[in-house]
Amino acid sequence: MAVTDDEVLDAWKKFFGNGTNWKDLADDITFADYKAMTDKQHLSKAKSMPIKFLKASGKGFFIEKENYALAIRDDLEEIIGNKAFQKHMKDILEYRTMEYYRRRYTGK
Repeated sequence: MAVTDDEVLDAWKKFFGNGTNWKDLADDITFADYKAMTDKQHLSKAKSMPIKFLKASGKGFFIEKENYALAIRDDLEEIIGNKAFQKHMKDILEYRTMEYYRRRYTGK
């Protein structure tokens, strides 16, 4: 139902540590700059990029919750274990990942 800063940080660093994904953190970033980033800087980027836009695009689906980086509305708790819901959420995340790479490599 909710993810902590530590969980976001772990997933964020795993994603941007994969291949050359680190290049997308900033237009002028070098690998040395990326490696020198602190956890606080990574978390700040995560909150100002994908988390901010997830909250804005979800039309209330995602909410602010004290002590968490991102949360799903409490009234959705009863369906979180539903297999169809899980399948759709997985599809959405896979689509967003594919769209990320499509935009990144279009024209290259």
